[in-house]
Order: sequence, then structure tokens, then C-alpha cells
Amino acid sequence: MATGLSTRNGNIGMALPTAAVNKLNNPLPSKECSNCSGHSPFFIHQVRHLGILRRLCTACVLRLHPSSFCPACFTFYGGSPPHPSKRVNCSNCCSLTHSHCAGDTILTSYLCTPCKDSSFSFFPLKDNKIDKKLALALLCAAKIASSSMGKAVTVAWAEADRKVREAALARKRARESLEHLLVVTRKEKARKENEAKVEDLDVDNGDEDGDGDGDGDIDVDLVRHIEDSLVKADD
Repeated sequence: MATGLSTRNGNIGMALPTAAVNKLNNPLPSKECSNCSGHSPFFIHQVRHLGILRRLCTACVLRLHPSSFCPACFTFYGGSPPHPSKRVNCSNCCSLTHSHCAGDTILTSYLCTPCKDSSFSFFPLKDNKIDKKLALALLCAAKIASSSMGKAVTVAWAEADRKVREAALARKRARESLEHLLVVTRKEKARKENEAKVEDLDVDNGDEDGDGDGDGDIDVDLVRHIEDSLVKADD
């Protein structure tokens, strides 16, 4: 890739290629969470939530998927939550906490930590330092994001497969229509040729059907056009 030198006010500078300049001018992916609008310079997860691809911070990933993990120990359930006898349901949200993580509580009125404390944060990062608990929360959010994107891939493959089947069906119907049109056109051409009188045929002016308007040539061209279309449909 070629570069050039340019001078301005007596100074020598490098002229970058256009492609390189465009790359430098393109903004980096946003570090802003699409849910809380908070800025996370290090950890933004790509998540498919409610059928929409979103960029979420670690705390919002966990808040928006309360039934996917234990809010106390950050164990990711992966679609297999604990047995009802080994978990406690929050009475305010759909989070599922391990019974041994909930401790001595009244099971009928249990509140998970986020519901109990309005100022609670799953990922209170301070001074860019991550302790063991924050690491567990980050790992759990990453697993949730990975699982959601895996499901998004499955949905995308299913949608692509559906469109392929629809395209194949449309192609089949188009071919059937062309074949039907070809049969009708040939019958119409044969009918005109049978009705034409032999003495009225004028080969010199290309009037094959003998009616003086030259539409016999149009019939031939139409038949050839349909036949060519059928050949292309088979390719």
C-alpha cells in the first residue's frame, strides 16, 4: 500500500492512503450499555435479549436474566435450574437462589439481594480492580451472553433454512408456470397455423400465420424465450 510525503509550513508529513484514513475516522464500537446508558470501558457483552441484539454491561446482563443464575453464588444454570426442592424463588422477581445460598429465610417471603436492596449492583467495579466475587459475576454474565448468542445462531440457521425452502418452492412454481405458458403458446401457434390457408402464406415477409400481420414471428420468438427461461431455471 503506497504512501506519500507532503509538506506544510516547511514541515514534512506522511500522506496516509485513503483506506487508512477512513479506518482511522471510523468510530470504535460504543462502550455504552444500551440498557442503563452507563459506560463500561472494559466489559460490554453482545446479548440477544427478547429477540433483539443488544450491547449490555455486566450488571445489566445479570439483571435482565434473573432466572439464569443464582444471584448469591453466580452459578450459571445453562437452562437446567436446580430442582424446586433445592432452590428458593424470589417473591418479587423470577430469580432462583440455591437453598443453601439463601440461608435461614422464610421461603414464602424470600427476596433476592437485588430486590431487597434498591442500590444493589451486580458489578460495582472500583478503581478497575476485580476481586473474586466480581470475577464470578463477570464470568456468569459472559456465560449468559455466550448462551444467548448460541441461541441466536440457531434461530438464524433456522430462518436461513426456511428461506432456502421458500426459494426452492418459488423456483418450482415459476418453472411450472413457464411450462404451462409454453404449452399454451404452442397450442395457440398450432391453431393459427391450421387455420391459415396455404396460398396466403408469405415466406418472404416472414408472415408465418398468413394473416398479414406477421404475428407468427412473435409466436416463434415467445416460444424460444420461454424455452430459454426454462433452461436458465435448470442451471
